[in-house]
Amino acid sequence: MWRRVIRNRGFVLLIFMIIFSFGILGQVDTRMHIGGSDWDLNSMIYINIDEFLMDDPNQQAPFEQQNTVSLDGITGLVTQSQPQVAVELEVESEVAEPLQETTSVATITKEEVTPPASARPQVEEKKQEKPSVFVHKVHSGETLWDIANAYGITVDTILSANDLRDPNRISVGQELQILSVKGVLHKVATGESLWEIAERYKIPIDEIAQANSITDPSRLQPNTQLVIPGATRLMPRDVLLVSGQLQKAFDWPTRGRISSAFGPRWGKMHNGLDIAVPTGTPIKAAADGRITFAGWNGGYGILVIVDHGNGIETRYAHNSRLNVKVGQKVERGQVVSYSGNTGVSTGPHLHFEIRYRNNPVNPQTYLR
Repeated sequence: MWRRVIRNRGFVLLIFMIIFSFGILGQVDTRMHIGGSDWDLNSMIYINIDEFLMDDPNQQAPFEQQNTVSLDGITGLVTQSQPQVAVELEVESEVAEPLQETTSVATITKEEVTPPASARPQVEEKKQEKPSVFVHKVHSGETLWDIANAYGITVDTILSANDLRDPNRISVGQELQILSVKGVLHKVATGESLWEIAERYKIPIDEIAQANSITDPSRLQPNTQLVIPGATRLMPRDVLLVSGQLQKAFDWPTRGRISSAFGPRWGKMHNGLDIAVPTGTPIKAAADGRITFAGWNGGYGILVIVDHGNGIETRYAHNSRLNVKVGQKVERGQVVSYSGNTGVSTGPHLHFEIRYRNNPVNPQTYLR
């Protein structure tokens, strides 16, 4: 009877062990896909305890928490590993979710992403360079048109920059100033200001200052050459008086034969210069000024007087007719009258005078 009981118990125990072994294997070795379980396989963590204890057999498994569960009367030990323990983890990539790690998210500030000054490209503002002035020496067979085409500018720019009147009259070896921009090259006269130059050329003062890198317009030095961008012709200010001395700065009012010079004549003083020209020849102002007289004046006949300031005036006598009126402003080279034979005159001509503080001076000394 006892044998029977033992045999039955052994059989029951064998059956139970087989059932239990299948359950445990299904929960533990999912890699072999043996058995099955209702447990969440995604939360399973496999720890190779053998390799952990290999270095120190006496070391215990690093379990800080142990939970005991009962399955069909069999007590089992379920453990949870702590993430701080440095053990080898074997995770099934096809079934288990990867371990979640605590990630520290850093806030990136503007200063952290901005490259240092040494690494950043240096961007400089493009500064406007001062126009260049070249010197060209005329070669044999060369014309102003050839030179203008070679430098990519116009003939007028060369004429203005060099104060040339006739584009056909240049000579071999002559040095010409060539501007890299359209404009003229102006030589600053004594006492001339940048404001005055800008007004005369009708070019904004800021453009002239920028083109010539002028930081202080009030410190403009005489004889300085200024590039006047955009100007089409040279308009110099000829200073007629420097330190109380008249300058050789007057233009000829007309061109012709000198029939009578300045000085004593026929027992009295001849206060002007007589230039023999046909009646009706245009007479031009010798410098900028204002008309103070225009009409008949005794032996002068039809007379024009131009006031140039600083006690300087010019007179144009024996005209046939007028082209101006009193109070009118005139510019150098502007026609003020037409020559004739009026007043005390022995023939058609222009009687021209220059006076300083009402004292006549020799015009030929100051005509250029």
